[in-house]
Amino acid sequence: MVFVIMFVATAATLNQSRTLKLESYETEKDEVVISGETLQYDTLQLSLKTIPKAQHLYTVAKKSVGRWAKLFVVIKIEESGADGQNSYYAKNYGNLTGMRFPGTGRKTTALRSGHNFYAVFNHWHDCMLDFMYYMEVMDSKFEARYGRPAKDEYEMVNFMFGSYNIYGKWKTDVLWLLNHFRYK
Repeated sequence: MVFVIMFVATAATLNQSRTLKLESYETEKDEVVISGETLQYDTLQLSLKTIPKAQHLYTVAKKSVGRWAKLFVVIKIEESGADGQNSYYAKNYGNLTGMRFPGTGRKTTALRSGHNFYAVFNHWHDCMLDFMYYMEVMDSKFEARYGRPAKDEYEMVNFMFGSYNIYGKWKTDVLWLLNHFRYK
């Protein structure tokens, strides 16, 4: 009797450990995985402490930001600069898109408020997620005003203008970048 109980308990333990190993080994191909200071997605392996090139940002943003991935990259280029030309806030705050600290107004990944109320992030991917949260709020506001979702990035930029950024040059530049967007 003791032998049977011991055998059953041992078999259950072996099956459980096999299952746990199998579950931890199998990760979905389309998951963004952060381990330490590295982000892995599909075939990309990117440092969270170094700002990636726009093409790599766009690849990750398609998963992390979703519908507004293109807008994220375009605003990143306008606010922080193109590949290798990153602003002070991008380098020191992990803030690629000029996000302001929202306080208690919405969900955020920001750690704190920095100079001029710019949000400070742990790394660039947290900024990407924060942009997604911001866009969820903008989507809701757009739908409340017009009774439908925004058709595209152009319509959303026109809607965001004045609240996200008040300068006409910003709007002109972002629309130009959208028209010339070539990332895949």
